[in-house]
Amino acid sequence: MQTGTSLEWLLEGFRYDLEATTKPKTVEFYCGHVQRFLRWAQAAGIPSETRLIEKRHIQSFFHHLLQSTETAVGGNGSRRLLQRTERTRWPYYRSLRRFLGWAVKEGYLKHNPMDGIVLKAPKNPLIEPYRPEHIDRMLDVLERDWQIATTLRQKMLAARDRAVLSLFLESGLRCGEMVNLALRDGDFQRQSVLVREGKMGKGRIVGFGPQTKKALWRYLSLRPAEVHGDAMWITEEGRPMALEGIRQIIRRLKRDAGLQCIKGSVHKLRHTFATSYLRHTRDMKGCRLLLGHSSLTMVERYTQFIEAEDALKAYDGRGPLDWLAE
Repeated sequence: MQTGTSLEWLLEGFRYDLEATTKPKTVEFYCGHVQRFLRWAQAAGIPSETRLIEKRHIQSFFHHLLQSTETAVGGNGSRRLLQRTERTRWPYYRSLRRFLGWAVKEGYLKHNPMDGIVLKAPKNPLIEPYRPEHIDRMLDVLERDWQIATTLRQKMLAARDRAVLSLFLESGLRCGEMVNLALRDGDFQRQSVLVREGKMGKGRIVGFGPQTKKALWRYLSLRPAEVHGDAMWITEEGRPMALEGIRQIIRRLKRDAGLQCIKGSVHKLRHTFATSYLRHTRDMKGCRLLLGHSSLTMVERYTQFIEAEDALKAYDGRGPLDWLAE
């Protein structure tokens, strides 16, 4: 067993400590971001001995995060350039602060090199759901896909993409929750889906309407019976879809619908569900339960968006200057 205080050795102990108290996804969040720092430090020639890490090294890394460019590669080989913003640094700041704070607590460091480095949590972005005309254009693309499909495999893929979009819009599922759905999780009679493990390991039940019910039935009737496993969503080759595969479906729909200029992608569908649900029901508690939030804080942001839209209706083609002239 390695003994010493190298960053790599400490990260191993940090991981073991997290595994004893947190969920696997939380472990990967913190350790993954710290590991990224370690790779950068090694490439930059920064000492791996923990006690030699200084504040300026951390600051150089944060500067690097904003200046560097990186290409994300999708499951089908597609590539896209990642955009760097101030939000990019925040998960690394949280992870390194927790890691180095743990090292101080365990006695491997006398002082935390991050002392004096203060980053403010990024402000919540504006709620910007898809507009009805955006959804109509994506649905038109899906209908065209269905009409031009000539083989059973093409029909299955067209039906799958329609079912994915429909379920996103009517359930408010997160992308990770969508990709993890199994066939046994859907209930056609109750028009509901069981989310076995959502964010923070919490499960819940979400619903869907008759249009999604029809879309799911069409897809499942074309899903090959010989496919091994219980995954709800499968690829053209019959393998369970990965997270990036679900994202690619929505990106492709946006592109084919001419919506590349519209900011956001998969998570925007969750915003669309939430605002649509609240606009129709005004039920904040129900919305919180369906979305899987632990508090009403996020739901209040959706409510504020709807109230702002309602306030704009008061203009009715005129404005305060017109009112003053009355």
